[in-house]
Amino acid sequence: MERFKLRELNEWYASKMRKPLIVWGARQVGKTYLIKNLFAGQFKDYIYIDLKKDSEACRYFSSTQNPDDHISYIELRYSKKPSSDIPLIFDEVQQCPAVISALKYYCQDHRDIPVIATGSMVRLSLKHEADGDFLFPVGKVDSMNLFPLSFGEYMFNVNSVLYNRVCEAYRSRKPMEQYEHESALDLLHEYLIIGGMPEADQIFIDTHSFEDANRALHSIYDSYLLDMDVYSKSEQSVLRTRNVYANIFAQLNKENRNFKVGDLERGRSNRDFFNAYQWLELSRIVYRSSLKDGKVSVPMNSESSSLFRLYLSDPGLFTVQSKVPRTDFFVRDNRNVLSGIFYESYVADELVSKGHDLFYWIGKNRHEFEFLIQCGSRIIPVDVKRTGGKMNSLDAYRSFNGSCTAVKISANNFGYDRDRDILTIPLYEAFLFAEEMAREDALSDIIGGV
Repeated sequence: MERFKLRELNEWYASKMRKPLIVWGARQVGKTYLIKNLFAGQFKDYIYIDLKKDSEACRYFSSTQNPDDHISYIELRYSKKPSSDIPLIFDEVQQCPAVISALKYYCQDHRDIPVIATGSMVRLSLKHEADGDFLFPVGKVDSMNLFPLSFGEYMFNVNSVLYNRVCEAYRSRKPMEQYEHESALDLLHEYLIIGGMPEADQIFIDTHSFEDANRALHSIYDSYLLDMDVYSKSEQSVLRTRNVYANIFAQLNKENRNFKVGDLERGRSNRDFFNAYQWLELSRIVYRSSLKDGKVSVPMNSESSSLFRLYLSDPGLFTVQSKVPRTDFFVRDNRNVLSGIFYESYVADELVSKGHDLFYWIGKNRHEFEFLIQCGSRIIPVDVKRTGGKMNSLDAYRSFNGSCTAVKISANNFGYDRDRDILTIPLYEAFLFAEEMAREDALSDIIGGV
């Protein structure tokens, strides 16, 4: 199975400014597969050290941060020596924070060696709290974030011809042919069932069995809940973390989609659940969207507020939690009963995976936009709809923020309404839109090309 991050890894390897690389990501998003099987598999040889399983190596690396000592130990232990064409991979590096500290000296003294470490941010944070003597090598490492497969990656792996057509249509600023448009929407709804967790995707690609893929998703979902025992400050913290995670669909599916702790425990405030939110966000299995209201200015920052929304990091896990029948996604006529929150959550995941922070806007009289995207000096209000529909909140938003281009992501085909300055992006092109919006001049390029 292909992962788009392999291109970024190869660019990192070819860079003359290369530093040791840390790949962060939630559990089971495919960090080991990407680094070991896809990236290192391109070389004649490599050195792979699993610090979770190899307790002897972990003990040794904890005793010294000198890379020369590391290299001597590795050569004696594994009968090969890291070099410019033999990458050195430290997996589960949060088990041995001394290795992360040592990356500073690999950067200074052995920059020719391609060193990659994979880790969990939440486990590293817990390890730091427990040990207290760990220093992160600021400025001496490169970082990469890995997420579940985006819809673009999923489409590339299951139907590369359709993927190429979607990309071609988006880049030429043209609507898809109707049969292609419908095929892409069908595949998107398949993705909303399967999601982007690599294990479930590989099972579905190999077997075409929704049931087998669903069993894998349920297993991952349950393992995330069990994994919260790692957060061992108190049993109460574990229970609250599980309660927040298990209620994200219910909170988003109500009329007021802000996350309300009072719905979970009467009389409690967000302060009581701070540790739960922190764990879920550090583990990267939950994303927070921050509220903006009235006039919005650049840069957008996440102020501390009692009002926010939470999203699960994977559409498939979100569908599992919802307990909505999978036939409602599969059968076209059934999709009309689906809550629009499935599409909103999917777009949130696509935005985060392309490096965007999440913000939403609420005005008076229930006017709102699901997302605000900062693109250079512009802020773009984004409306996500299951079907077409009008942008009833746009005039209210513009009354505070002046004239602006607005974006509607929906089941409609690509198009641009010049009179109202509204760009319509089909749901299946959200990954391309999110990627392009990371460039400062992107919006002008899109409008100019229509």
